[in-house]
Amino acid sequence: MRREPISERDLERHLLRIGVSSLHADRLHCDRCGRTPLVGEVVYRYRKERTICALCRPLTKGEPLAAVPVRHGEEIRAQRLTPRTDRDAA
Repeated sequence: MRREPISERDLERHLLRIGVSSLHADRLHCDRCGRTPLVGEVVYRYRKERTICALCRPLTKGEPLAAVPVRHGEEIRAQRLTPRTDRDAA
């Protein structure tokens, strides 16, 4: 079966959809309302790796395991682990 060649415009649309989908998949979101928290906002981690935004926290039963501030994606990538030296321990 031969396929018809894809136009340049259709190829651009296809690649754009793939890129947007992959960005959306990696994005942090509230497991209760689906909202994407803003940078600097605090999200709460619950059991079973549930993430709840600050707006849904009063509606959620139980105490969170941790409160985590939302960081910018570039900030997360820019951080690097460095070996600890004896000077750091002092």
